Amino acid sequence: MATVPPTDAPSSTPAASATSNPTLESSPTLAASTTSTPAAAASSTAAATQAASATAAASSTAAASLTPLPPTPKPTAAEFTPQVVSVWDTELSPPTDKMQGTCSNPVNPVYGLVQITPQGATLVWKNQEPAPYTMTRVRANLWQYSGPTSLGDGTVTMVVQFTSPTTLLLTRSFVSSAEPNCTHVHTYTGVFKWNK
Repeated sequence: MATVPPTDAPSSTPAASATSNPTLESSPTLAASTTSTPAAAASSTAAATQAASATAAASSTAAASLTPLPPTPKPTAAEFTPQVVSVWDTELSPPTDKMQGTCSNPVNPVYGLVQITPQGATLVWKNQEPAPYTMTRVRANLWQYSGPTSLGDGTVTMVVQFTSPTTLLLTRSFVSSAEPNCTHVHTYTGVFKWNK
């Protein structure tokens, strides 16, 4: 019987061949084309196109996320001004008259309970004097009155600042009609007591 030399079956991938070409091993497109049909090549090309599109979309998304955002506006100051009629307890702190100018004697302004009434753009400050003072808003938490005293004995400027929902500071500058070259400055602290 005649001996027929064995025929080598073509390998399905270059990696299966012990003596394969390293260039072929590293090239998936070349390896696929040695064993694929035109339909398989078309689907392989479509898959490669989709992968390239996905990669491009991912990189454009990454690029978009790296774009610097515009700065966010800073938050406005918290508003501590009372929104309803409330009673506060005030005291002189320190209890001294800081006299400026030509002055003969210190004065003792009223202190103690104060009723604060918000009225839109104004704030009514009713202390122990005969008539209340109507303050105007300077900015968030800061209100001011400047004009004649309710006692009619001179002019006064009062600036109140709400430093929290339950605390305030007040500066009172008084010029007596009897001593127009003297300014009496007092500072107050105040704490919330109750709403009316």
